[in-house]
Amino acid sequence: MSSSSSKEKKTVLIIGAGPAGLGAIEQFKRKGFEVVVYEARDVPGGLWNLDNPPRSSCEISFTADGRAIALSPLERSGLPAPVPSPLYPSVTANTPRDIMPYRSHPYPPHTIFLPTQETIRAYLHAYAAQYTESIRFGRVVTRVRWTDPEGGEGKGEGKVGRAGEPPEGHKRWTVEWAPAATKEPTPTPTPTTTVDQFDHIVIANGSDTRPHIPYLPGLWAWRGEVLHSRWYKEAGVFAGQTVLVVGNGPSGSDIARELGLLVVDQSKEAPRRVYQSIRSPPRTDSATGATGAQSSKESAATQSPSTSQTGRITLTNGQTLDDVDVIIFATSYYMRFEFLRGEDMPWGRWPVIKPPPPELVGSIEVDGGSRAYNLDEHQLFYYPDPSIAFLLLHAEAIPWPFSEVQARAAAYHWSAGGDLESGGHPGLEIKPFADEETDGHGVLVLGHPGEFIYTENLLRLIGEGGEEEVSADGKWGAWPGWKKEIRAAID
Repeated sequence: MSSSSSKEKKTVLIIGAGPAGLGAIEQFKRKGFEVVVYEARDVPGGLWNLDNPPRSSCEISFTADGRAIALSPLERSGLPAPVPSPLYPSVTANTPRDIMPYRSHPYPPHTIFLPTQETIRAYLHAYAAQYTESIRFGRVVTRVRWTDPEGGEGKGEGKVGRAGEPPEGHKRWTVEWAPAATKEPTPTPTPTTTVDQFDHIVIANGSDTRPHIPYLPGLWAWRGEVLHSRWYKEAGVFAGQTVLVVGNGPSGSDIARELGLLVVDQSKEAPRRVYQSIRSPPRTDSATGATGAQSSKESAATQSPSTSQTGRITLTNGQTLDDVDVIIFATSYYMRFEFLRGEDMPWGRWPVIKPPPPELVGSIEVDGGSRAYNLDEHQLFYYPDPSIAFLLLHAEAIPWPFSEVQARAAAYHWSAGGDLESGGHPGLEIKPFADEETDGHGVLVLGHPGEFIYTENLLRLIGEGGEEEVSADGKWGAWPGWKKEIRAAID
C-alpha cells in the first residue's frame, strides 16, 4: 500500500477489531474508503474474549522510587502481543441490551436484559463475520508516524502545525506491525516488522492498557500477595484467605460482591474475610454490593510489624489491618498508546499522552497518563493532523453506539462530506480542545445527558440529526425517548 493516485480509493487503517473498531468498518465503507483492520488477537471482539491467565502471571516489581508495576511475563518480554483481557467469566454487561448494541444490529430476540460475557462475545463475532475480508488478525501495530518526518510544508495554526502532503507516490502515514506473540519463547527472538502506508488512521484498540497501582509507602516490604484486578478471574481461588479489595469502581464493586457473597453463603470456597478500601462513596446502588465485606474509607498504606504474618496495613482513617493475605487493586489503568513514539513525528512535537505533573505524583515516574492531549474540540481528531482519529476516549457514555457516531463523523469529514468521487459538503471545522492544562480523566467524562448532547451535535454538524433514530433516507438522528429513559435510569 505504498503507492497512490487521485483515482484510487483513500485508505483507512482501523487499529483494533474490538467493539469500537468493528462498528467503524461500516461507516468508512459506506463513504467509499478502502478499509483494513489490524487486530492483535486471532479473533474479533477485543476484551470480550477471555484470556484466563493464571493468577501467578501477575508479576509485581517495584521501581527505584517504590512504584509497583503489574505485568505479565509476556508483557515484560517486550514482544508484540495482544493486551490481556481484564474480564472474568462471571462478568455481565452493566448496560441493558436495548441500548448497548450497534444502531443497525440489535441483539437477537430473547437476549437477557444484562447480557453475559458469552452472549456479548457471540454477538460481536456474528457482527464481524460480514467484514472478515477486511480484518487482518494477529497483527500488532508497533509504530505509527508521518511518512514525511517534517510533515510537509505545514500550516501554522496557533501553537500547533498542520501536516502537508506526503512525498509523491506515498501515503501520509507509515505504520509498522509485527506478528502477535502468544507465549514468551526462550531465547527471545527479534520480531519481524512489516511496513505499510495509509491515508488515514483510526485508533480503536482502547487506551487503558497498563494496570495502575497507586503509590503506597511500604508496599514493597509487605509480605502478602499483590494483584491487580486484571488478573481476577474467579472468587473461589481465594478460599480461606483474607482479601482486601482496593477501589469501588465497577471492577472493585464486582469483586467485593462476589467474594462477599461466598462469605454470606458460607461456601467452602469462601474467603475467611473480605475488606474493601474506598476513597469516595459509591456512585450507584450497583456499587454497594460488598455484601459480606467490611468497607473501610480511604486508601491503604503499609508497614510491617512482627505481629502480622504479612504486614500491617494502615488506612488513612487510622484503621489498621493485620490479617490480610491478598490485596487486589481495582484501581484502573494508565492511558497509553505505545505505538505513538516520542522520537517520531508528529508525536514528539505534539504528544497525545503526557505524564502527570510533579505536583500530582512528586518524583514518581508514571508509565502513561490520565487523559489525551492535542485533540480537537470533539476529542475525536488529532488537532495537528486531523487525518488520524481516536474512537471512544470518553468515559461514562454507552460505548458502542457512541463510537459508531464518532466513526460516522470521521468518515464524513475525511470524504469532504460526501462521496469520495463526487465531493460534497465541506467537512467539519476542526478547532482545538479548549482545555490543554487540566491533568485528569475528568475532561473525558460525559455521562447523562452529556453523551446525547455530544452525539446529537456531531450528527447535526455532518448534515444528519433529527428526531428519528434512522430516517427514511438513512440519516441518523436522536435516540427515541424510551432509550434515553433507560440510559437515565442507569446513570
